Amino acid sequence: MLLLKRRDFLIKSTIMTTGLATGCASTRILGSNESVHIGIIGVGGKGSHTAKQVIGIAGARLVALADPDPNYKMGYCKDELGKGENPVDVKIYSDYRKLLERKDIDAVIIASCNHWHALHAIHALQAGKHIYLEKPVSHDVWQGRQLVSLSRRSGLVVQAGLQHRSAYCWPEIREYLKEGHLGKIICARALCYKRRKSIGVLSKPRKPPEGCDYDLWLGPAQELPLMRPNFHYDWHWVWNTGNGDLGNQAVHQVDIGRWLLGEKRYPKRVSSIGGRFGYEDAGETANTQFIYYDYEPVPLIAEIRGLPENPGVESMSVYKKSRISNVFECEDGFISDNVVYDVNGKMIRQFSGHGQENHLPAFIQAIQDQNPQSVPCSVEDGHISSALCHLGNISHRTGQSSEPDIILQTVKSSTLQSETLQRIFEHLTKNKIDLQKNKLILGPTLTFDSNLEKFIGAGAQPANALLKDNYREAWTVPEFT
Repeated sequence: MLLLKRRDFLIKSTIMTTGLATGCASTRILGSNESVHIGIIGVGGKGSHTAKQVIGIAGARLVALADPDPNYKMGYCKDELGKGENPVDVKIYSDYRKLLERKDIDAVIIASCNHWHALHAIHALQAGKHIYLEKPVSHDVWQGRQLVSLSRRSGLVVQAGLQHRSAYCWPEIREYLKEGHLGKIICARALCYKRRKSIGVLSKPRKPPEGCDYDLWLGPAQELPLMRPNFHYDWHWVWNTGNGDLGNQAVHQVDIGRWLLGEKRYPKRVSSIGGRFGYEDAGETANTQFIYYDYEPVPLIAEIRGLPENPGVESMSVYKKSRISNVFECEDGFISDNVVYDVNGKMIRQFSGHGQENHLPAFIQAIQDQNPQSVPCSVEDGHISSALCHLGNISHRTGQSSEPDIILQTVKSSTLQSETLQRIFEHLTKNKIDLQKNKLILGPTLTFDSNLEKFIGAGAQPANALLKDNYREAWTVPEFT
């Protein structure tokens, strides 16, 4: 398929951006009972799974798929959709811009790599499409804000794919906490104890897969040597394209923690302690980490663990009966996942389940109702929760390898941080990690200004340099003021 010439595409983008200065209507005017025509950008594991979801939603019609590596999963996905009693025929593209040119497409679901999320969404908005954007909604804080600014003036439906917002239990738990049944909340924890093995490392750079349009796959990311054996998915663990498990899985738990605490802005301070342990590979992101979000009066603590509970097993550690979920610690007990316990760990009650099946249908309904405000997770909420993950990673990336005693001394005034650190020490010791030889990175405690969306005070200069990626010239994220 022929690509659009860069000059022509930039001209089109400029025209569309200008048109959005005062708002933009959708490509088609839909009747209340008319199906929403959908295209999916990014057809890897998540995109192909979402495609199967879409075809089961009343009022949604999947018509197109786009991925720069058509040999990965897109062709197989198309074939699978064409089978069965109700086959669906979709058009496939290697260039997402061809999909966006189609006037019959009303909305796009973006399930591409993290480094593409915001720019794909911006280009889709400029083309007049409603957006369902997978988490995290951005790869850096700055581009997330540009997306929010553009979406506000567009008048289009933009929903973040933080599906846990649609789980039945969390609104009930939120009210239960507000009513004070367990006394004051001491802290909220966002747990991500998820097994992550070594991704390996090559002795020399590899080439992209045959048939992959690598320039288009990279987009705004830098062209760096590919030292990981597996091209797909493992981009999550490289800063150029991913955000580690903090931005991959834990963003869901961070979002729920912030939401249930009623925090609509950023914490005043953020800090990280962590590292990558257990193997030497091409990965750069932490596989063991805790981030302290200094919300007042109740802090939010995110915990990342990728190593097993003990060497030689696949099972993961458990904290207060949870591995990948949220824990709310209170004076008179705690809530772990959707279950309430007293201080002795005895179950008190259980809330509704975790059904998230309404998240994507709510997006379709919001389009049909022409009501962007009705979505369960707005792009602004998605931006703040995604940005929290970026802030934690920035503290980590600007930190220094430190002795265990120095780190302990740094957090000794905080009982919550000291206890969390001690559990990390125990966890790494069980995995035979010598912290004198393989040191944790002590990130600085950074002060963040919610109004400016910038760091201020000590450590601000190097931290602010990481709020915005260095985009390749042909794929610069535009600014919207």
